[in-house]
Amino acid sequence: MKFKMTPNKLMIALFSAMLVVLPVVSIILPKQDKSEVENRTLQQLPSPINTVKLESAKNPKDVLDSIKWKYINNREGEAFRDDFEKYLCDHIVGRTEWVKLCNRLQTLSGKREINGVYTVGNRMIQGFKDYDEKTVDESINAINKYAERHPDMQVYMMLAPTSQELYGNKIPSFAGLASEKTFIDDVYKKLDKVTPIDCLSYLSGHADEYIYYRTDHHWTSLGAYYAYCAAAKTLGYSAYGKGSFNIETASSDFLGTLYSRTLDDSIEPDVMEYYFLASGEPKVEMTVNTGTELLKYDSLYVREFLEVKDKYSSFTGSNAPVVDIKTDVDNGKSILVIKDSYAHSLVPFLSKHYSRVTMVDLRYIRTDLGRIVNLDDYDQTLIMYNALTFAEDRNLGILTLTK
Repeated sequence: MKFKMTPNKLMIALFSAMLVVLPVVSIILPKQDKSEVENRTLQQLPSPINTVKLESAKNPKDVLDSIKWKYINNREGEAFRDDFEKYLCDHIVGRTEWVKLCNRLQTLSGKREINGVYTVGNRMIQGFKDYDEKTVDESINAINKYAERHPDMQVYMMLAPTSQELYGNKIPSFAGLASEKTFIDDVYKKLDKVTPIDCLSYLSGHADEYIYYRTDHHWTSLGAYYAYCAAAKTLGYSAYGKGSFNIETASSDFLGTLYSRTLDDSIEPDVMEYYFLASGEPKVEMTVNTGTELLKYDSLYVREFLEVKDKYSSFTGSNAPVVDIKTDVDNGKSILVIKDSYAHSLVPFLSKHYSRVTMVDLRYIRTDLGRIVNLDDYDQTLIMYNALTFAEDRNLGILTLTK
């Protein structure tokens, strides 16, 4: 019987070829260590493996032989297969477009949530759901113990809501989202010798303004400004009025962390702004201790990050164990900020009222805080987290080590 190529047979043949060719080509082509679009490290080639064979492979058969060698000779073949599958998925040709297509198809089918992110109108929202009450109570106890051990230091806490609290009313109730206001109120009630700062009420009064990014989980500079206003009186100074600032548009194409989880191009990119006092900024010397090196800057805005996807890191640099900021504000006041990344866009406002501001990120510290900074150098401590991060954080226990 004479073979006849039909459209259906052609489609089957092309699809079968893709199943074979795409993985092989993906293995042979050069690899990246990190996906800038998704803002994460990609799976590396599993080890041990016959890397000599794989790297010297000149045709698809050589590649397949190398993989076969691994399956036959490695006793931990099952673990290898899992890692290799992740490796192949991370480096498949055109991966970003495949992921976009997959997520788009899910959205068209009516799914509202992709990787924990909901799309509501022209905004992405990260869901705040269940949390471990024991973990939260341990964090609160650590904060209380820290305040008890430092009676001469004023200790404050600011829990910031995420955009869910202000805009999540359009997310279906069956999603099971928790109330951040209730969570924040419950945390504040359990504080002892720690003064809470209510920024939620202040932000809620400006919910119709651009106070949260559309594609990122952080507040905007305007949102951080209102949090600064909410904190000012409690911290002991008068906030500068909004009209006191010149506002620079640093970027108009910012795609943040929530975009990285959805790759949803239907949401408008964000605008990122820097605030500068019209009367003149304090001179600053910022030292970022990455744990391996000291980076020095004469500005709180590290503009080199505007050239990459992670533009939010332009606020005081990317997350680091310690960021020490000295200014020419001549009042001798100093504050230690124990924080998550929400503080990065808040600190530029705080710095206008202190001779010294030091940020510490406990996620990158594994020792007594007193070995990292001299606590006697500070008049105040501000513990500053967003509600979602605080609910999940397991590092605040380090404060119980601090004498």
